[in-house]
Amino acid sequence: MPPDVTLVHALFIDKDPVERKIMTPYFPLGLMYLAAVLRERGYEVEMFDCAFRQDYAEFERYMRRTRPPVVGITALATVRNNALALAEIAHEHGATVVLGGADPTGAPERYLGYRGSGGEYPVDAVVFKEGERTAVELADHLFRRGDCARDLRDVAGLRLRGPEGRGVATAARPFVPDLDDLPFPARDLVDLDAYRDAWRKAHGYWSLGIINSRGCPYACTWCQKAVFGRSYRTRSPANAAEELRQIKETFEPDHLRIVDDVTGVGRRWISDWRDEVVARDAVTSFECLSRANLIDEELVGALKDAGCRKIFLGAESGSQKVLDAMNKEITVDQVRRAAVLCRRAGIETYLYMMVGYPGEEWADLRLSVDLLRETLPDEFSTTIAYPLPGTAFYEQVRDRLGFEGDCVPDWTYSAENRLLFQRDRHNTWFYRRVIRWFHDEWKDAWLRAGRRASLIEWLKIKIGLWRDRALVSVLARMQGAAAIRFRPTESASGDSGGAHAG
Repeated sequence: MPPDVTLVHALFIDKDPVERKIMTPYFPLGLMYLAAVLRERGYEVEMFDCAFRQDYAEFERYMRRTRPPVVGITALATVRNNALALAEIAHEHGATVVLGGADPTGAPERYLGYRGSGGEYPVDAVVFKEGERTAVELADHLFRRGDCARDLRDVAGLRLRGPEGRGVATAARPFVPDLDDLPFPARDLVDLDAYRDAWRKAHGYWSLGIINSRGCPYACTWCQKAVFGRSYRTRSPANAAEELRQIKETFEPDHLRIVDDVTGVGRRWISDWRDEVVARDAVTSFECLSRANLIDEELVGALKDAGCRKIFLGAESGSQKVLDAMNKEITVDQVRRAAVLCRRAGIETYLYMMVGYPGEEWADLRLSVDLLRETLPDEFSTTIAYPLPGTAFYEQVRDRLGFEGDCVPDWTYSAENRLLFQRDRHNTWFYRRVIRWFHDEWKDAWLRAGRRASLIEWLKIKIGLWRDRALVSVLARMQGAAAIRFRPTESASGDSGGAHAG
């Protein structure tokens, strides 16, 4: 007998060279929550996880064999092509196909208006923003259970297909006010052995994800807050700690990633959560994402007591001018201080950096190098700024977008850096070279701080630093046009947000 609903994770690791390289797979908690609330309602639910599968043929065989009447697929922009291909397969086998997640919420028309190879529309509806209550009401409508909505248009929280594939909104659905009302994610539906094996083979340990809060109250211009907006809601400390205890006892992970957009907004909450975790003997090594303006000794101490070993911080730039343009609401000095406090507590730091934001000049890139050399993060990564629909950044560069329409082009894989708007000063190749230069400077700073290296490694770092310093300096002078100055349009004041938070 087929399940009532099959939920699909659309990421194929083998199709993504970056995912294959870093091999840090986490199953989407959103699907696990949807599965949990649907099962609580009495529906039979299965998961189809593409992470460790080879191609679409396996899903084709699953649909032919199982024929679930409803298929739900979650998608980010980076797996949009996968999600649409899977939707087409599900549609061909008679399923009602529903999409949800950040990208369908941010650009529902790209899904509702998509025509498959046979000219048909495979996507029947998009769940807009937070999905649990909408998924239950939608399932009740489709299976005609209980006091259900008789018309699909009466189900709140959806985007349906209107004329020419345009999205038509049903009534807005409020966020879940009390997150403790939601059951814990249905992790038993996932082949966690596959995740455990992949993690341990690549890193010697394995990790699971958990979420304690939803949303972020900050308004960074490039951050796409499609699902939760600028709301900020937390579970109770006891509820979050109890799930952590159950994870520790049931799955015995070596490590956890708290996937909240930002940790530490509520100082009292962190303190109470630490106490609940300790009381339940649930202390587990974990990493989390926070903000430089929230980091102080009290917060760092509480996180350390609960098991924190690494904090990710959105530093973005060493230039206060650029940070202000991004509306980051942090200062460069706060980033420096946060790095010092974490190091004193024995907590590793990971800095997110960004280059190519409108108005950034050569002097600003130099300041970012100075920040990396001064703070000496244990790890860092750098992205090239790109505008996502629904963000203030997108509105700033709308008149210079390198494509037509309101939706970004499809990614080929997850970390593909494209300059999606026209720039007068520098091109993609320049910024990719800047990213290499940043890493050279960081490695050299660690050498100066006393990190041991073989002679060959020392020479490679020094030669690479000399080469990339010279190259980016020459390129910066060759492309000497004035920096682009953007003025936000009137529509740039709504919910906004992006690549990483914090």
